[in-house]
Amino acid sequence: MIGIQDFTADDVAALQKAIDADKFHPGEWKVTDFWNPTPDPEVYNPLVTSEVITDSTGPIAFVRFTKTLRISCIWNDGEDIQRNAKAIIHGIRDAIAKARASGFSEIIITTTHQRLATFFDKVMNMTKSGDEYILAV
Repeated sequence: MIGIQDFTADDVAALQKAIDADKFHPGEWKVTDFWNPTPDPEVYNPLVTSEVITDSTGPIAFVRFTKTLRISCIWNDGEDIQRNAKAIIHGIRDAIAKARASGFSEIIITTTHQRLATFFDKVMNMTKSGDEYILAV
C-alpha cells in the first residue's frame, strides 16, 4: 500500500541517498531544497513543503511543493533585443515584488530560445532546469 507523509528530520538520510543516486537531475538538488530546520532565509523557504511517498519497502519518492509564479510572454517585436532586454529586467523586478507580496516562493519562465536562455542565465542569474529558468523570490 502507498502512503504519503510529511517530510521530517528522520527522512534526511534517505533523501540524501536518493539525491546522490539521482540520474535524472544529477547535481541539481540538495537536502535544503526539500527541508532545512534552520530559519535562515538564505537557506530555508517556509513556503516550500515536502512529503515522502512510501510503501512497505520504504521511501519511493520525495516530493517538494512550492508556490510558483509561472510567467509567459509574447514579444511585440522579437528582434528588438535592446528594448526586450530592458523589458525583461524591469518586468522581472516587478514580478518579484508582486510574487513576494502574494506569497509566492519562486518564479519560473520556460524557453527554448537560446539567446533568451543565455540572458536568463548570465544576466538575470536564474537557475536552469531543462528548459525552465527559476528565480527564488
